Amino acid sequence: MKITGLTKTALYLIITSLILTFIILAKNILIPLVIAIFFSYLIYPLVWKIERWGVNRAISILMVLLVVIILIGGITLLFSLKASNIEIDFNDVKQHFDSKSLSLQNALTDKFEIDASTVDYYLDKAVEDVIDTWQSGIGNLFTTTTTTIFQIGILPVFTFFLLFYRTKTAHFILRITSKDKKLVTLTILREISKVITKYLGGLSLVVAILAVLNSVGLLIVGVKHAMVLGVLAALLNLIPYIGTFLGGFIPFMYVFFTVPHPLPTMLKIVILFVIIQFIENNLLTPNIVGNSIKINPLAIILSLLFANIIWGIAGMLVVIPVLATLKIIMRQIDSLQPYAFLISDRGTEQYRLKLFKRRNKNNK
Repeated sequence: MKITGLTKTALYLIITSLILTFIILAKNILIPLVIAIFFSYLIYPLVWKIERWGVNRAISILMVLLVVIILIGGITLLFSLKASNIEIDFNDVKQHFDSKSLSLQNALTDKFEIDASTVDYYLDKAVEDVIDTWQSGIGNLFTTTTTTIFQIGILPVFTFFLLFYRTKTAHFILRITSKDKKLVTLTILREISKVITKYLGGLSLVVAILAVLNSVGLLIVGVKHAMVLGVLAALLNLIPYIGTFLGGFIPFMYVFFTVPHPLPTMLKIVILFVIIQFIENNLLTPNIVGNSIKINPLAIILSLLFANIIWGIAGMLVVIPVLATLKIIMRQIDSLQPYAFLISDRGTEQYRLKLFKRRNKNNK
């Protein structure tokens, strides 16, 4: 039976729909599994180094996991204690906003001859919506659900077994691959390991540096709870493009709602995050993370939007390494190479604006 082009397209759409349905329905299991896969790549070099010293694989993995859990647990505990000291009186916030909105209301009624009652209604509604969103957001941030506990608890288990069975998994993949594709498959596995490990390791170091820069900068500017806001801004930087904006927007709005005369401090915050963003884009990321991912911004933004629809914040955190993995696979398969080219950053080199001239390397 000959399959027509239309039938083949319909079949592809059905298979894609089934895969997406499975990804959405099984997200409570798949999210910690995918995070554990990339976390395994992150700590793999250290585990491998300890194994080279003659330590048993299981013991090596447990040693590294224990150190990482203690380190992350200690940082999380310190961050939670600092965050618990943040007290926001939302009635006081509303009073501050009312006093600030009064001058805006007068300006609108005087210059544009807008009815005062209309302006007052919409301003009151806006502040109530913002405060309600802020309250619910803070509540959701510090409320741990049963699902979240399960996902966090299962992460070390997934990570342990992924690292323990890594050789067996590689052999399984090679066994189910045809003989003429074994070399390509081995190349893909090695490149994924190299690229993802470099990217995640570099990104973690950049986030740590940004946490220090943000916290010190906000402290110098005179923002209360500088450490909490600085670390939170650095963590949000894990989400490309959007995270940078959110990271600066949170302390900006915090000062706006809690400081009687916020304009000078808000201006300082804007200048601070512009400087830090410049340092991150031109010094930290190029020299620490490098250009290992090589995906164009449009593909990243679209992926972030789709990942947010499917898995929420967790999807936005893992979508970039997932996209990088897919690009590596597509680049090694002849029929998929055009798609790898489409999402890559190649083909527009002559149109780019460059602050510093660098030597062009082989950009595959």
